[in-house]
Amino acid sequence: MAARQMRGIHSRQGKAAGRRVNRDPYVYAGTGVLRNKLGITDAAELDAIERQLVVQRTREGLPDGDFDLAHLCAIHRQLFQDLYEWAGQLRTVEISKGAQQFQFRRYIVTGIADIHRRLVDGNYLKGLDTTEFCQEAARIIGDINYAHPFREGNGRTQLQYLDQLAKQAEHPIDIAQLQPRDWIEASRGAHNSDYEAMSTAIFRALA
Repeated sequence: MAARQMRGIHSRQGKAAGRRVNRDPYVYAGTGVLRNKLGITDAAELDAIERQLVVQRTREGLPDGDFDLAHLCAIHRQLFQDLYEWAGQLRTVEISKGAQQFQFRRYIVTGIADIHRRLVDGNYLKGLDTTEFCQEAARIIGDINYAHPFREGNGRTQLQYLDQLAKQAEHPIDIAQLQPRDWIEASRGAHNSDYEAMSTAIFRALA
């Protein structure tokens, strides 16, 4: 896939220690805590406030779109606008987690554009049977996760994007049924182009 050839759900503040970022301007110096509009420097407190605010913004409703990069940015902005100045903006640093390197930032725009092209060519996954939908949706979400366009909040943005994609394809899912641990493992597999676990997770969450 073009998105993978361009290589070089739950995101939480506690993940900062496991994610390597070179010269990270997003965090308070000497900490792994993201700079935020409320000036919170305690990771646990920021995590709790972030959860509350994201739930509130989700309940207000999320922006529709064409399932392109602008759509992803709009969802991210809606979810995280209360905390981060960069909500809805592409990351400006390289990110890796463990041995997994996310897409180099200079390729994020073209990588997501390729994913969107595949969606358009596939009629946004409409008309597929259940198994086909789960397989193709897993490829789309897995590749978006590899692109990892934002400094933080990618997982929650992807889930809301998946929820909208599933509804318009007439295969609605209940994202609350996606088990965090299983989804993280599925994302790791998808990072290596193994989408089976993610497809299975989506299937189990079908409404």
